[in-house]
Amino acid sequence: MDNNAIDGYAEGEEPLHFYHQKGEFRKYYDNDKMPLRDLAEGKNLPKRGFFRVLVSTKSNRAIFIGMLMCFALVLALRFLNGGANEGTVGGMYCEMSAFSFQEQLLVSVEVRPSYLTKKHHRGDYEDKAFTASFQVTNSDGQVSESVSQDFLYASPEGDSRFIRESFSDYDAGKVTCSLSLDGQTISLSSSVIRK
Repeated sequence: MDNNAIDGYAEGEEPLHFYHQKGEFRKYYDNDKMPLRDLAEGKNLPKRGFFRVLVSTKSNRAIFIGMLMCFALVLALRFLNGGANEGTVGGMYCEMSAFSFQEQLLVSVEVRPSYLTKKHHRGDYEDKAFTASFQVTNSDGQVSESVSQDFLYASPEGDSRFIRESFSDYDAGKVTCSLSLDGQTISLSSSVIRK
């Protein structure tokens, strides 16, 4: 018995060969399969281009509009809430920054009337007494230094004033500040920027 023989053929006969042209079977499609035939022949290719694909069908438009709304919501929340280093207490906007320079940690809190306070205010601004408590946290998460100071905001024009404090930089990672004004308290935190 020959091990190289093809099953299904008697000895001495040649195997059958089928010859056809590529895609010849498509001409036998019914009318209900016409879109498949057109797609295979390249007559109705899908739309190209990033924006065209996003708005080509009703469901794609709905998804695209949903994505735009989520993106707008994220931006609105970002601008309305601000970061952890800024906040408002008693109508005063406060923003903290901390950086390390020549083995000193310099912390600065900018204090000014908030936009809404400034918009509805007429005349001179009254003096406001703040209490600022700073805590420096090292890279292990433990408080290495803490300082408290009183600050008087005195600016008749409503300009920015700064509460400044300096610490020895011993591997400081984060600074938190608790600001109190008229019985209200906010907490600001900022990572230390190395310069």
